[in-house]
Amino acid sequence: MQSWRFRAAVLIVALAITAGLWVWPALAFPNPGINDAMTLADLTLPVVGATLLGCIVALVLGYVRHWPSAAPAALGTFLIGVAVALVIGLLTIGNISNDRFGPLLFLPVPFAVVGMLILALGLARRTTGTARSGLAIGGIATALLLAWILARGARDWLLAPYGFDVLLLVALGSAVVFLLGMTWPQSGREFHPDKKGPPNKPLSS
Repeated sequence: MQSWRFRAAVLIVALAITAGLWVWPALAFPNPGINDAMTLADLTLPVVGATLLGCIVALVLGYVRHWPSAAPAALGTFLIGVAVALVIGLLTIGNISNDRFGPLLFLPVPFAVVGMLILALGLARRTTGTARSGLAIGGIATALLLAWILARGARDWLLAPYGFDVLLLVALGSAVVFLLGMTWPQSGREFHPDKKGPPNKPLSS
């Protein structure tokens, strides 16, 4: 399968899942009470942990397999963008004195740390392509996530699903930007960090 077809399939599946996540709270919790479905709030840390663990596994595999520069750039930029989006959400729709907004206050730290780790280690091992396309992919995904958080508003954190839809969207976004970065056209010059001398010839399309 050609890479553009794969990227198109990834985007179509991602859009379908995103649409499902958007309508899920209204269908599952049409009239939520104050403490309904608290299990979702309890799943915050496991979901975040699984997402970040998956990103670290992607870092290790990509580091070993000499992934294109766009992949770590996209994933690292998105994770840092997640941290920024959560902080903006806290400042615009949140309330530090309310425990329900705790994820907006504490989760930016691990996302930012893992994002910077992926950028630093991933780009140090690059072999092909340029990072610009990856930065664009991560930036666009961040903008969409921020729009989601602001559109959902404070109710998404005060009542069910307690921001669980946001966390699932972050997990989905991490996978999507990684896959797009791994298969993005490599228009840059091939570069081997372990070899001295000028870069090799441009990659053929």
